[in-house]
Amino acid sequence: MKTSSSMTSRERLLAALQREEVDHIPCCISFNPLDPLSRLGHTWNFPWSEEATTEEKLTYQVETLGLDQVVNVGVDLCAPVDGMEWKTWAEDGVLHNTYRTPTGDLHASVHYNDLWPHGERIPFYSDFNVGHFVEPWIRTEADLACLQQIRRLDDSSDALDRVRAGCATAREQADRYHLPTQASVGMGLTGAQHLFGAADLCICAIDQPSLVEAYLEYEHAINLHTLEVLGDLDVDMVRRNGFYETADFYGPAMLEGFLGSRLRLEADTARQAGMHMSYTVHTGITPIIDYLAGLGMDSLFGIDPVSQGMDAQDLHRRLSPVTGLWMGPSSTHHIWQGPDSTRQAVRDIFETFTDPGFVLSPAVSVHSIMPWESALAMIEEWKKLR
Repeated sequence: MKTSSSMTSRERLLAALQREEVDHIPCCISFNPLDPLSRLGHTWNFPWSEEATTEEKLTYQVETLGLDQVVNVGVDLCAPVDGMEWKTWAEDGVLHNTYRTPTGDLHASVHYNDLWPHGERIPFYSDFNVGHFVEPWIRTEADLACLQQIRRLDDSSDALDRVRAGCATAREQADRYHLPTQASVGMGLTGAQHLFGAADLCICAIDQPSLVEAYLEYEHAINLHTLEVLGDLDVDMVRRNGFYETADFYGPAMLEGFLGSRLRLEADTARQAGMHMSYTVHTGITPIIDYLAGLGMDSLFGIDPVSQGMDAQDLHRRLSPVTGLWMGPSSTHHIWQGPDSTRQAVRDIFETFTDPGFVLSPAVSVHSIMPWESALAMIEEWKKLR
């Protein structure tokens, strides 16, 4: 490892993604503001205001904290067919949404209570769906056919212009601070949970695997097209959300069958387009380490180092030779607990994970309601050890 700071944050993070030598170990922190409902009863602990602009937050994170941040790019290449009708109503404490499509009606319902954050809309993709569903969006092939009419790939000039404009804005911000840009592409079984429900999806994976396959193939096609578009727009990195694609829900053979070839092709497509792909996984890792090692990802993001059954030395031995690792203190077990546990977690991580490809990053984020002293302790310890 070099001893002087001779690289920009962009150079440092991109080199780490390629498991190349860097001037010092980077630190990139995802700061999650949480929605207002999740913050009820808690204080806002970030040093910037709730209304702070992206520019203001980046300035503080880079210039005051000294972090190696990424600038996120929003990408949406889906649009409904023309003339789509939508209806919402509530009765007996249950909220209903129905879309009328050319292939039939698509309906979902949720418990409509004080814990529901989305008003009269039931989104397709929200963690809140899982705990509120009365009737999920997808139960049958007919439901999936309707969804494909609503979330249809849109490669019109207007859609592409919107994506280009978003990427250009992100690149301008990133260049100001010498940072890389990153787009989120694909949710796989994570997104499927939001549509099927968690327990229903696990049952469906056994009883109706063809329906799960059909959904994943539908999303995979959108992902591949999105990656091809982004490759022409100077995006540095893409992140694939696999948060719920682990042994918490599925065995290694099932994950390989549903996802393996698709994830490898998406990673290859990203690289061919000049981008690096990172894959988010969090808990349920130990039984699927060999599977993860074979996916060909440039890096794995967000592994909780102290989740049940985790052996950090074994993880390092089996994964560090083949992929980068963005790891750090656990949001749940360290950052929530305060600065002392967070500081010790950084020390523990640095005893094991200092290979090329390592980026210090919380697993998976610092929340606005967590002790800010924990974030500062993480950063201070990183600056001592990097």
